[in-house]
Amino acid sequence: MRELFSIDAKPPLTVDIVVNRIKQLLIEQKIAPSEMIPSEQVLAQELKVSRGSVREAMKILSAFGIVDIRRGDGTYISTASNKRLFDPLLFQILVQDRDYHSLIEIRQILEEGIIRLLVKTAQDAELEILSGCFAELERLLINSKSSIQDCNNMDIKYHQLMGKYSHNSILDSIYSFVVELFSPTINSKQPGVIDIHRELHNAIIQRNEPDALNAIVKHTKFWVETAASRQAGGN
Repeated sequence: MRELFSIDAKPPLTVDIVVNRIKQLLIEQKIAPSEMIPSEQVLAQELKVSRGSVREAMKILSAFGIVDIRRGDGTYISTASNKRLFDPLLFQILVQDRDYHSLIEIRQILEEGIIRLLVKTAQDAELEILSGCFAELERLLINSKSSIQDCNNMDIKYHQLMGKYSHNSILDSIYSFVVELFSPTINSKQPGVIDIHRELHNAIIQRNEPDALNAIVKHTKFWVETAASRQAGGN
């Protein structure tokens, strides 16, 4: 396995060499989740970098949940269940200028894809859990004493369950991140929210793809209009 990490030319001494090599091996599926990678000393020798560069690279990869450093044992490629932070590529969205028009388009594309999968692949037991979440959201929205934060959290949870029950882990991860990104603009106590959600939920439960797709388009349009209205009003 050591030869997988070796390179022909001597590269600059930088953590990027280590990070990029790990990334390339994952892309090529030459190393896999839960697999142990060579020691710090071996990696330094094979990649022709300093042990300090390897150490820093492992810290970065660990922070992003790509590797799991087990003290006294070794360093392993993480499994899908080890989501310490988020995908570094998605992190770029946080640090660049926010283009909400593009994000809205991405959210709608993702949700339409999730709906198509959800109505086909979600198990009956999963739809029952989704119904329980909707019932709790409905209860909170009807109760005038419910806080906006509680309502928003339940709203977000509902959408995250939609992603989870689409049974596409990559789509779920991206969608969950996008929903969280939009969380500051959500106001679930806005009049009309419950009606939009009820229409969407009923279509999902009935596994009615056309109606569910229509409902999610309405949902996005409603969110955009109310968010724009709050912004114009200075709220």
